[in-house]
Amino acid sequence: MRPLRLLLALLALSALTTVSAPAASPVAPPSPWPAVTRENKPWTRWWWPGSAVDKASLTWQLEKLARAGVGGVEITPIYGANGYESRYLEFLSPQWMEMLEHTGREAQRLGLGVDMATGTGWPFGGPWITATDGLQRVALREGKLVGEPGKMMVKRAAPGGEGLVVDPFSPAALERYLAPFSRAFASFPRGLVRGQFHDSFEYFNANWTARLPEVFREMHGYDLQTYAEALTTRNAADVKSLDRDTLARIKADYRESLGRLHLDFLRTWIDWSHRHGFVVRNQSHGAPANLLDLYGSVDIPETEVFGSTPFPIPGLRRAADEVRHDQDLPESLVVRMASSAAHVLGRPLASSESATWLRDHWKESLAYTKPELDRILAEGINHIFFHGTVFSPQDAPWPGWLFYASTQFNPNNPWWDDFSALNAYLTRVQSVLQRGQPDNDILLYWPLADIWDSPDGLARMLTVHHVDWLTGQPVGRLARALTERGYGFDYISDAQLAQTRFEGGTLRTPGSRYQMILVPATRRMPVATLEKLAALARDGATVIFEKLPEDVPGFGRLESRRAAFRKALAQLSATTAIVRADPMATVATRVRRESLADSGLNFIRRLTPEGRAYFLTNLTAKPVQGWFGLANAARYLVLNPLDGRFGVARSRSNGENELEVFLQLAPGESLLLRASSAAATGAIAAWPVLDPAGAPVTLSGNWAITFLKGGPALPAPLQTTALKSWTELGSEDARRFAGTARYRLEFEAPAARADDWMLHLGDVRESARVRLDGRDLGTVWSLPMRVRLGGPLAPGRHVLELEVTNLAANRIRDMDARKEKWKIMREINFVNINYKPFDASGWPLTPSGLLGPVTLTPLRPRPE
Repeated sequence: MRPLRLLLALLALSALTTVSAPAASPVAPPSPWPAVTRENKPWTRWWWPGSAVDKASLTWQLEKLARAGVGGVEITPIYGANGYESRYLEFLSPQWMEMLEHTGREAQRLGLGVDMATGTGWPFGGPWITATDGLQRVALREGKLVGEPGKMMVKRAAPGGEGLVVDPFSPAALERYLAPFSRAFASFPRGLVRGQFHDSFEYFNANWTARLPEVFREMHGYDLQTYAEALTTRNAADVKSLDRDTLARIKADYRESLGRLHLDFLRTWIDWSHRHGFVVRNQSHGAPANLLDLYGSVDIPETEVFGSTPFPIPGLRRAADEVRHDQDLPESLVVRMASSAAHVLGRPLASSESATWLRDHWKESLAYTKPELDRILAEGINHIFFHGTVFSPQDAPWPGWLFYASTQFNPNNPWWDDFSALNAYLTRVQSVLQRGQPDNDILLYWPLADIWDSPDGLARMLTVHHVDWLTGQPVGRLARALTERGYGFDYISDAQLAQTRFEGGTLRTPGSRYQMILVPATRRMPVATLEKLAALARDGATVIFEKLPEDVPGFGRLESRRAAFRKALAQLSATTAIVRADPMATVATRVRRESLADSGLNFIRRLTPEGRAYFLTNLTAKPVQGWFGLANAARYLVLNPLDGRFGVARSRSNGENELEVFLQLAPGESLLLRASSAAATGAIAAWPVLDPAGAPVTLSGNWAITFLKGGPALPAPLQTTALKSWTELGSEDARRFAGTARYRLEFEAPAARADDWMLHLGDVRESARVRLDGRDLGTVWSLPMRVRLGGPLAPGRHVLELEVTNLAANRIRDMDARKEKWKIMREINFVNINYKPFDASGWPLTPSGLLGPVTLTPLRPRPE
């Protein structure tokens, strides 16, 4: 486990560093921001099309990623681009390994990390996988269950990686799959690659392996073949030999056995990775197994955010033809499965594949990414991976090489120069969320046995797309209620519960401490779990049942297990365990909730050496302003991750031994709070609490517009008194332009005097770098599109300069209308967000540039 210990050590070395702040004093106060590590920064999946990489282009793109504030890459080779076949490299060949070593050394030079998929495309598989080691489907032959080849090939494979998919329930098959990797890495320098990655479980129709009958008998004590016909009958209603309850129990045993085999498969990969000096990242979702145990077995559990959420934030556009259907929305309760496993088992990082199909191609703005990322950060994710960046050689014409399901986080995207602002924001947030320990109060038991107990179907895939396996169950309803009422919780599995103890007045798992266990209404519960809950309650732990479980799961050894179950119920009845049909009422008497949730704020809490730290985000339609009670501390600091500013929060005691702080968050805004002692904050100024001191003043006059960078050609400069879209300027070059233009306006300071001013840019398509009188005010890229000047505005003339960048949509539209050949990828070339052939020629023109109105609002301090 040396790689994991090294990772833990690196994270533990977080110390304070200096960040410039807008202080009046020439001596900057000590900064509360942690020192930045590469793990604090967001990483990105880095596809290598055809593995057609070269050293110069690898260095060129790595340098661009480093300058943009990315912390690392995950290499995933995929299918190549047409016309570049001569550059293709065979996966794991000496030439390919040479490129990997070059990447690792250049990444080290630049302070970047490198992960890699243990394969090409997805899932695991390749040309050396035989039919015997390949994915198997169950079949009925002469009254017996047997496996037949599924014949699934690796999806989106790169050269040298094409072939059958490996059996995901066979550790032996996986060992043979990994043999070529062992040879390739035998002399590869250690330390150049941080980790190995496995994508989501997409072994389609896999539900058999040769050892399944043997493992089934070992686990459940009877012969699976006895019920071969019933198990393979497609419609449960057509099974006449068994009642529905018995059929459901036998299938539950089958599903549990399959889950155990996949966990063994995963552990084989983990062991191999650790032996070769790698940490392991895994997307467990999709598997027909216990997701919490799968996530918890790896060093970095990873979830996935697919699609976009209809947040009601004003100004957040979400056109119906640009997004996936609303039956396939990201679900925060599922995201929390990965972070829960990390918290419960002491994994410092929980990652996420982020911004997959955020919008249709070239219609994703930086502003669209923030609320999606904010929500998963508030669910416990603290290691963002963008999905993603495609390698393109330096000589590839615009828009370069592309991946079909990606938000194009690459240098060919017009907003690349503003990408660093998003990365700086995420780095600040993650630098806090990776420190200390989780600080959730409640363990919420996940009754997987209830999901397995069904007569319908066979293997059950627990995906991020169709999530009724969680949201449609009592546990999902309780999880939603806990979130809405401001309680922090983590899910816990049967196996993880077995590792929990009650000590010193708290429940302790291998990774965190909790105040109670909450058990949702559960039909089936393993005897060992019921016995453990009874033991914890007997030791003094708070254990609350929504409803007592009815019976044991499964069919094997049923009567002996039922006897043990009844005994465990009797033991439980002799403890202080609580059974309440409305468990939330009891929770309210035992655990302090966060009133932050009453205003609609999403939040997460961490316990750091200084005390508690909070990440807060307002994903609602309304501003949040007022006093909020927090866990007691001498005082709190407010840290703004958008610009790095910080100050001492305005606070008061509410007379109930609780500290209250005053918060202001507009829709779309986020803040960090960090406990601190009075001594530590003595030199830090108060966080400004400001209110409007008058009506907004519209800035008008003669705007000089100069197009600076982009294509296909730079439109001619112009002057205008009316802000309008570039598509309405009467210029064909402007209609199809993708890039950046500078807006320059000279204006007289408003007559009113104010302590500070808020500059609001109105409707910006899509981001803007702001300078006032030559002073850099930052990049405005997220909602609300505004920036505070940081002080009064002197009388007289001022110069406002805005460098505004649009999306690439109009340029792509023009290329398709002209039938230019830019879709050159060899596979799935090229689809839209609904997996239909991509054609932008019929798109309406996308508004671009500064639409305004641009206003200045006077601000004054709110009275104490």
